[in-house]
Amino acid sequence: MKKGLLLLLLLLTLSVLLTGCGEESKNDVNPETSKQETMHCESSIRDVVNGYETTSKFTIYYTGDYVDKVETVETVISESEDFLDNMEEYINSTYDAMNSAYGGYSYEVIREDGSIVSNVVIDYSKMDLEQYITDQPTMSNYVENDKLLVEGIVDIYEEAGATCE
Repeated sequence: MKKGLLLLLLLLTLSVLLTGCGEESKNDVNPETSKQETMHCESSIRDVVNGYETTSKFTIYYTGDYVDKVETVETVISESEDFLDNMEEYINSTYDAMNSAYGGYSYEVIREDGSIVSNVVIDYSKMDLEQYITDQPTMSNYVENDKLLVEGIVDIYEEAGATCE
């Protein structure tokens, strides 16, 4: 059970770190020559030993080579109310902590019978990316000109098992 829970927590942590909307962007993009585009990634886990399923759908909004924001809808399904209680507490405390430390996060957690749905937006124009990279040094490989690279976020999602289109 611990291995399955660790895998789920890893996926949720990746979502927390890489999910993202907002005010004027820090990106130096000329709106006349570049338009915002989207890319979609999805992953799912079914752990029959620990009795849960997770589906994550990521929408990456980007302009040129740089990520503007990421929206994530993540659904966790389990028959165990204790498991869902722990996941709900983990999700809320993690997003609160990330928003306090770096800014740019907004989220909503909806608890229904047998499931939790979290809707998360990370607005990278509002995020303290410099502090984030200081705390997560490996992220520096995915940042250029103080902006998160689309190629970098896609690599991270795909390494975690997501499929991106």
